[in-house]
Amino acid sequence: MREIKFRGKAKMSIEELDDLYLEHENGWVYGHLVMYGKTPYIVGDFIEVDSEYTVNEFWVPVYPESVGQFTGLTDKNFKEIYEGDILLLHQFLFDGHEFENELIGEVVYDQETCSFALRNIRNADVKKYMGYKEHEDCGNIPIFNFYGLHEESFEKLGDIYENPELLEGGFK
Repeated sequence: MREIKFRGKAKMSIEELDDLYLEHENGWVYGHLVMYGKTPYIVGDFIEVDSEYTVNEFWVPVYPESVGQFTGLTDKNFKEIYEGDILLLHQFLFDGHEFENELIGEVVYDQETCSFALRNIRNADVKKYMGYKEHEDCGNIPIFNFYGLHEESFEKLGDIYENPELLEGGFK
């Protein structure tokens, strides 16, 4: 069974997280997603459960727009890939001769295909080799639609919250 987990940027400062001895990566916390009203929380595993209450390792309120689900994929450096990450995707392609292609895109969940996909892709070759017309919007392209992938195809460059400049310019 695949691991289902989430991450979010804590509303607490890094100092507050450190003072509470909460594990984080530059303010990003990882665990289960719980919604309380419209406020998302990343919570740790259960410590105690009975018919009247539950106790979790931790509860951290996070910014709603920062919440992302783990894709089940890791990059070439073994970093976990989440929704909202910006990836460099490396492909080996063949159009009569073998060549390599690299593109950059944002990881999203695509409701239409029920899969993780890339959007805001920076690379005109995607249109050429995936059958899109020159001025057609590709929208979300499911990761499983990319061919020529290998064990080191993915490299996490950053995320849309802290590194939006990585996606500037759209298609090139």
